[in-house]
Amino acid sequence: MPLFAYRARDLHGTLIAGKMEAVAAEALITRLADQGLIPITVRRLQEFRWSALGKWLVRRVKEEEVLIFTRQFQTLFKAGLGMEQILSALIRQCRSKTFQEVLQKIRADVSSGGTLAKAFAKHPQAFRDLYINMLAAGEEAGILEESLRHLAGLLEKEQRIKASVKSATLYPKIVIFVLVFAVTVLMTFVVPKFETFYDQFKASLPLPTLFLIRASRLFVHQWYLLLIGAVAGGYAFRRFAKTFRGQMKLGEWSYHMPVLGALNLRVANARFCHILSALYRSGLPVIRALEITGGTIENAAFRRDVENLRAELMKGRSFSEAMASCRYFTPVVVEAVAAGEKSGALDEMLEGVGGHYDVEVEHMIKDLTTLLEPILLVAIFGMVGLFALAIFLPIWNMSQVVSGG
Repeated sequence: MPLFAYRARDLHGTLIAGKMEAVAAEALITRLADQGLIPITVRRLQEFRWSALGKWLVRRVKEEEVLIFTRQFQTLFKAGLGMEQILSALIRQCRSKTFQEVLQKIRADVSSGGTLAKAFAKHPQAFRDLYINMLAAGEEAGILEESLRHLAGLLEKEQRIKASVKSATLYPKIVIFVLVFAVTVLMTFVVPKFETFYDQFKASLPLPTLFLIRASRLFVHQWYLLLIGAVAGGYAFRRFAKTFRGQMKLGEWSYHMPVLGALNLRVANARFCHILSALYRSGLPVIRALEITGGTIENAAFRRDVENLRAELMKGRSFSEAMASCRYFTPVVVEAVAAGEKSGALDEMLEGVGGHYDVEVEHMIKDLTTLLEPILLVAIFGMVGLFALAIFLPIWNMSQVVSGG
């Protein structure tokens, strides 16, 4: 998360300055206010470029390895083995050298008297904030085995969804790649030959042909402009995506885009329900559980809803009323939370509606290729039609081309 420098005053007027990580400046202001501080200035600190490069070069641990580790950790802990014995056994069976080094450092920290959560928190390349917070909650409440079981379930669900989406979008990716490759070949090698042929007759060409010839010249003779434009566009997009406004716009668009918008919204609601249910079952208060849940959500628009929900709960509103005023919680989730509040089984209702959306997401992913096919067909037929008109229209009117009229 970004690092911010802040200056604030407490209730006695004392000036306090410091640094703190937060998803956005607004989130930090809210956090300072929750601590009884009055923010004066909040400024985002620019990270040193080499530190970003170092983070990119750090070897990350695969999610599959973390999932297997969590399952085995939970099994051995349930069997009653000591923590050092568990970690030693898991280190011996670990195949990844990177993960093995991480576990060795964790075992050393635990052996020296450190808590499990603090030892895991030193290795963000392997364990996310959600993992650390659930471990900490399990240790504090004395239900570590249950926290590990919930963690393994969450990781397994996320991995299954990612694998399903990757499998469902493989065919569209191949089609798009082939289409781009075909267009590049036609623009670079085929269209210039037709341009030479038409130039012999000095004919006035139709608009589609002129458009294609000029685009081909751009590919062949001014390719560096395309390269500069692509690099500049990518850089501008990345800069925009790092701003708070850019994150909000992209987050909102991801829930309104054709075909995938409904899927993304259901995945986000299912993930929210599973994470909040697991944290609540681990013994954390709802306010704290929502804070952790919001920090694990990547979509800025949905994260804003979670932060607003937490702020409304702190003002004394009921869970369901506060959730109903948010934008991206579905009616099913709101009704389930209302029923859970009345029955005193909030975690069970959240887990139930999360499971409902899991099934719905699986069905949507299976139908994803079918839903994307019309869009792909329109793109393919449109491209083929453009090339056919541009290349063969002058040939069909050859008499005009030959006469030069």
